[in-house]
Amino acid sequence: MGAMPAAGYYNSRRPYLIENMKFTLDNPQGNYTFSNYGSGFLTINDQQYNESVVIFPDEIFSGWPVNHATDLKPEHFEIFRSKKPDIVLLGTGARQQFPDIALRRELQAMALPLEVMDTAAACRTYNLLVSEGRDVGAAIMVFR
Repeated sequence: MGAMPAAGYYNSRRPYLIENMKFTLDNPQGNYTFSNYGSGFLTINDQQYNESVVIFPDEIFSGWPVNHATDLKPEHFEIFRSKKPDIVLLGTGARQQFPDIALRRELQAMALPLEVMDTAAACRTYNLLVSEGRDVGAAIMVFR
């Protein structure tokens, strides 16, 4: 038998190159991740949400009552205080909008490490951190 080709999959029972294979990522831990996002929606594990959410790898809270960074209050972050993730991502819609400095100071006093970014970046960053097994939580605002 000749040398195996450099690319593709070689099947020893049928000595020919299989060129077309479809691969999908399994999610054995059952983690929640974003599969899509856009104007007016978020898709998490193929379930669509049309409202802001708080998400952890093992839990989702839909209907988070915040649509703009200017609406944020310390009580909106209580769920993170009880779950104590290593990092909290805040997706602020179509653009990055920092919360009021007083709120950021309160969150710092609560030992909540907040990273603020637009919603698209927050979804991508959340997925990456979950894939690395990191302890992350995210509050994601749907943008319109």
